[in-house]
Amino acid sequence: MNVMICSTVLVTLSSFLALVAPATAQTYPAKPVRIVVGTSPGGSPDVFARLIAQKLNESWGTVIVENRIGANGNLAAETIAKSVPDGYTAYVCDSAIWAINPHLYAKVPYNPLGDFAGVSTIAALPMFLTVHPSVPARTYAEFVGWVRQNPGKISYASAGNGSIHHITTELFKSLAGLDMVHVPYKGMGPGGQALIAGDVQVVFTSYTAIAPFVKADKARMLAISAGRRTAVLPDIPTIAELGVPGFDMASLLGALVPVGTPRDIIAKLHNGIVAAVASPEVNARMVGFGVNVGTSTPEEFDAQMRVEHEKYARLVKLSGAQLD
Repeated sequence: MNVMICSTVLVTLSSFLALVAPATAQTYPAKPVRIVVGTSPGGSPDVFARLIAQKLNESWGTVIVENRIGANGNLAAETIAKSVPDGYTAYVCDSAIWAINPHLYAKVPYNPLGDFAGVSTIAALPMFLTVHPSVPARTYAEFVGWVRQNPGKISYASAGNGSIHHITTELFKSLAGLDMVHVPYKGMGPGGQALIAGDVQVVFTSYTAIAPFVKADKARMLAISAGRRTAVLPDIPTIAELGVPGFDMASLLGALVPVGTPRDIIAKLHNGIVAAVASPEVNARMVGFGVNVGTSTPEEFDAQMRVEHEKYARLVKLSGAQLD
């Protein structure tokens, strides 16, 4: 009887230790991996996270995408910051989390550079300078000339105060010497509709948000905000090419984990994400969204986050936006 009891205790203890033992690259993943996104279904982080998760599922088993919506991604960021750093909870998000929100809000519920470890960048999400068909400008140069002839009379839409669209347009105005009136909307959906309706004349927005209207001749693209052209629209020039040297505005999308996650686990997650993004089917789908696909090492991503954090401190101040 004593031998049986002892044996049972040993088995139970062994099982317990297996559960609490830290994950290693050899055993990871031993249970479902959760990828959190702070946007609703259909947003870029959600779509790309699901593409990656679907590919990872082919070799890893269960990878779940969870939408935690609220406070412009801050709610999801707080969830990640407080998660166990074991590699089983990751966050696919954009520059708002580590670069914009910390300067936009009086306080955020996480440390943007202290609570997260980079896994890999995924893509840069550029915006396209787009105008209503009534605008009497068919080129970027004509557009700049037209705005300068009508200072304070031209309106542009954004997804709200402090959004990447707002910050990008304010930087563009400053560097190009233009005077346009900001009209904030609750999201780029309503902002895009305002452009189509002619309520505003200008918008910086994503390819997916505006492409259907461009194809229907209800809007016209003039330039791209990123530092390089996109594969889906190689004929649309960059603003830097057109007379604003160094202009490079694109929201960086990447995968983060809680700080303290073992480096070998980060490496395993990094390799999985990079392989998924490089796969022909996932890469083609992502390129089709009008983004510049690009992965990085965890160390490179950490460095990029620090650079962007400093960069957007200046740009948020330039925009004048502040949220409670």
